[in-house]
Amino acid sequence: MRQKKTMTIISLVLFSVVGSVSSQEESQLPVLSERGITYKLNKLNDPIPNRIHILRIDLALDKVKPVVALGPDPDGDGPAEVSLTDPRKLAASPSVLAFVNTNPWDSFPDAQGKKNRNWYAGQPVDIHGLAGTRGKMRSTMGPSNASVWFDAQGQVHLGHQQDDKPQEATTGFQLILSEGKVTTSEGGARHPRTAMGTDKLGKILWLVVVDGRQRGYSEGMNIHELASTMKDIGCWTATNMDGGGSSIMGLVDKDGKMQVINSPSGRFFGRVKIRPLPMILTITSKNSQSEPDKDRP
Repeated sequence: MRQKKTMTIISLVLFSVVGSVSSQEESQLPVLSERGITYKLNKLNDPIPNRIHILRIDLALDKVKPVVALGPDPDGDGPAEVSLTDPRKLAASPSVLAFVNTNPWDSFPDAQGKKNRNWYAGQPVDIHGLAGTRGKMRSTMGPSNASVWFDAQGQVHLGHQQDDKPQEATTGFQLILSEGKVTTSEGGARHPRTAMGTDKLGKILWLVVVDGRQRGYSEGMNIHELASTMKDIGCWTATNMDGGGSSIMGLVDKDGKMQVINSPSGRFFGRVKIRPLPMILTITSKNSQSEPDKDRP
């Protein structure tokens, strides 16, 4: 069943990594609104409870720039492309205003052919899909409609061809909205989700995280529901990124301190457990002297 369009718009709600909640008015965050960043928390109750975190970024204002922050490369020219790193560490630069998770990845098999998917900080992994920053690609691939990348002018593009020249690049699982039309079939499993979308001109970027696996609070979406949500908020094109326990969104508070604002599904003795990631997409202040260090988080 498709999600109903009726949504309750909640004022800015920040979740700490232990799940406590505080509320702030958007007017208290001029550093974001002045740079064309707006945040909304949409609460749905039909057909199931869901909390949808939406960042809308106006790239046309030229006040911010998307920058990919990668964990360190553990073996140079070896097979591993990155070491998993706490995303809060990847977003530690004072220039970062917001971030979300991006690409899927996998570990390498041991001598018995088994893969360790317990995901620990420092674990060497292989990034799936195109990934890079400042025009240098850490992970490469052939043409894919699941790529989300930014050109030298900061404009966002979905889909990648061999002759494209991305400055910042990420890749998801699949394109879920194309030319304003949902491209996925109905049904399927519901999980936490992360999606990226853009308007027709590539001037507006939407970053969306849906909390999930939390019964009665936020149970997650299937791919069709996610695509319908991206269409409803105004996207022309959208891609499903990595999800599950990886889905995370960060945003600076009124004091300029980075906060995890969604409720990641991972738990350790009842407390939120932040999964280490290979990379994130950050939204950085364009007039800042400092930028995220992509190779030394």
